[in-house]
Amino acid sequence: MSKTGIRNLVVILITIILLVVLFLLLRPGASTPESSDAKKTQEEPVALAVNRNNMSPAEVSVTEGDQVNLEITSDRPIELHLHGYDLTVEIEPGEPGELSFEATTTGRFAIEDHETEAELGALLVQPR
Repeated sequence: MSKTGIRNLVVILITIILLVVLFLLLRPGASTPESSDAKKTQEEPVALAVNRNNMSPAEVSVTEGDQVNLEITSDRPIELHLHGYDLTVEIEPGEPGELSFEATTTGRFAIEDHETEAELGALLVQPR
């Protein structure tokens, strides 16, 4: 094989390798610094207040994968139940209760007074 033929073969091989590397780096769904920032989870506590049969805010919205921290106060003794996650917390007046969990399931989930089964509010988990 002549020097020109070898040189052409080397150029073709380098071009193929470069194209494969570029494809792997730039293909759709490739991890980029911006996409890793988007995967940060929400960890700020959300304050909920139960007064009579009302919860304020009436709906809490989070994103799938968030670490959810609900800090709950009530004007009366109450046991709250979060459907879908099957979590409960007992709250006494003047003593805040806390529900902490990872939002792994999307959808709308009722937050209810476990004793009366009255729906007080809802947790809305949006898909990522």
